[in-house]
Amino acid sequence: MSVSGLHLTPIGNGAMLLEPSLALDVGNIDAMLEDIVRGLQRTRSAQLYYDLEQLAIIEPLYYNWLNMLARACHMVNVRMTCIHMQPTAAFALARYMERPPEFETGMEVDGWNRENK
Repeated sequence: MSVSGLHLTPIGNGAMLLEPSLALDVGNIDAMLEDIVRGLQRTRSAQLYYDLEQLAIIEPLYYNWLNMLARACHMVNVRMTCIHMQPTAAFALARYMERPPEFETGMEVDGWNRENK
């Protein structure tokens, strides 16, 4: 599945990888949320990995987008983990975050190196 600014790829074991591009517009998210959740349900996914590698900073609008996506995933029984968060993004996020995020964080896809060698 490819939505403007997003690329959703099955990576095995019930997991999907969501890779946003710099062209992602988080100002209009309703259709994107619907498409992503539909894709997760169609593939019977249990885990969504959201790759933040391209983001040097996470500002409040983007943080709200991540939380909305995580809540939508939770509603369809899918865990969402943000991976590859850059130190600058983590620092910016920590400055204005008032409560824990709706999503999990991790260094990278769980078990990816062990299972895909």
